[in-house]
Amino acid sequence: MKLGKTGAAYESSEKALSASFEISQLIAKAKKPHTIGETLVKPCLTKAVQQVLGVQPSKKIQDIPLSNNTVKARIDTMSNDIEDQLVCEIKKSPYFSLQCDESTDVAQCCQLLVFVRYLGDNNTIKEELLISQELETTSKGKDA
Repeated sequence: MKLGKTGAAYESSEKALSASFEISQLIAKAKKPHTIGETLVKPCLTKAVQQVLGVQPSKKIQDIPLSNNTVKARIDTMSNDIEDQLVCEIKKSPYFSLQCDESTDVAQCCQLLVFVRYLGDNNTIKEELLISQELETTSKGKDA
């Protein structure tokens, strides 16, 4: 919900909400900071629309929510939805297996990776990354 100039509450349009999700997905895929939505993407969109279509359509671009917190929330929502879909598929499968692996990257950050293999639609075997979690300790023998 947003407040209009008169103080009355109104909802963001469905198209603006959809655009916010689409742009947030592109930001996540490009691995860019979440602030880029409001500091670069929105101003670029506004300028381009203003030049090509005029002032009135460019005002609609301002309704697209792209703040740092909004982009993070959109990415979290999409991530949770993907996880829920994967868990649903795994629950439908009569068989599944888990494979765990630990890896320490060049920054000495220890990570746990959990892959799941399951029987999907049409009896095809699917493999997906289920968990990628940073571990608080390293996995060296001397640390045990």
